[in-house]
Amino acid sequence: MAKSPEPLWTFLKPIGLTFVVGFIGAGLGTLMHLPVPALLGSGILVSILAFTRLPLAMPDGLRNAGFTVLGCSMGSGVTPEMLGLVGRWPASLLLLVLTVVIMMASGVWLLSRFFGMDRHTALLACTPGGASTVLAIATDDGADVRAVVVLQILRLLLVMAFLPLIIQTLGLQGGQGVNASSAIMPWHHVLLLVLAAYAVARLLAWFRVPAAFVLSGLLLSGFTHMEGWLDGRLPVPLVTLAFVIVGCMAGVRFVGVRLAEMKRYSVAALASVGLSTLISALLAGLAAWLLSLPFGQVWIAYSPGGIEAMAALAMALHFDPAYIAAHHLFRIVGLTLLLPLFSGWMKVRGRQPDRQT
Repeated sequence: MAKSPEPLWTFLKPIGLTFVVGFIGAGLGTLMHLPVPALLGSGILVSILAFTRLPLAMPDGLRNAGFTVLGCSMGSGVTPEMLGLVGRWPASLLLLVLTVVIMMASGVWLLSRFFGMDRHTALLACTPGGASTVLAIATDDGADVRAVVVLQILRLLLVMAFLPLIIQTLGLQGGQGVNASSAIMPWHHVLLLVLAAYAVARLLAWFRVPAAFVLSGLLLSGFTHMEGWLDGRLPVPLVTLAFVIVGCMAGVRFVGVRLAEMKRYSVAALASVGLSTLISALLAGLAAWLLSLPFGQVWIAYSPGGIEAMAALAMALHFDPAYIAAHHLFRIVGLTLLLPLFSGWMKVRGRQPDRQT
């Protein structure tokens, strides 16, 4: 007796529905003149509908393919002028360390003092990056896992949604990035580049390199373009599809989150993200002034968002994606190495929340 095709349809239906919602959101974002409408429009609409009974899903394979395409697109815009600024990165990275320390300390104070969280949970909830490490520690060390999960998801979405709006409103877009006047790369070159980058990314992921698919595409595409082996940018429809995939990926994180949890933690998330964004803006302003770098570019590099979404925003807002990806990678690696130590120290201090006097 032939097997029923129902299991395959059951698998494909939520993916197809998510793409439909994502492209509708991208269209609405275009009509509303959102910055990066394919990314923000799809992410916002999928996030909203994730609280309904619609079956929404974005498998890891498609997510990784989207990251690879975006990485390759970013790499095609790397120029010798961008690489000439690498000498300023060490000082910028030192200021990033200071930014992260201040963000985490202030976040713990805010969440424990005004929202009743124990300090251990507050530390993990306000950690800007390294989500897999954060969730592993929260699960193993007995923190409030649901609070950590919801606040981490809200942090990523809020930064992704509002930071580009602020940058566009303030007119802080950069003048670098992918050259819009360059030729379109032939499709067979695109296919070879993306497949090669995906294969390298799988190897990097095996070694647990963070953001392996974005970084692989960025490095391989940047190297081949700088050497003159490839020329041109990726086709716009392919890049748009990748933006929609990343937006959908951000939105489907809310599948399974209850509205009651959203109501419970939304104010805490807004306050925490608002404080972190303000701190990152102040330190980014200092770094931009000292190092003669574009303020918007440094702000995205210092913001508490995910490396994939922030690097994609860098490309869309015409900033140096290599600079921004390097800073977010540096932060993620540092937190992955040091967060278990900070978490253990916080546990020793006890878990009683601060109370107002």
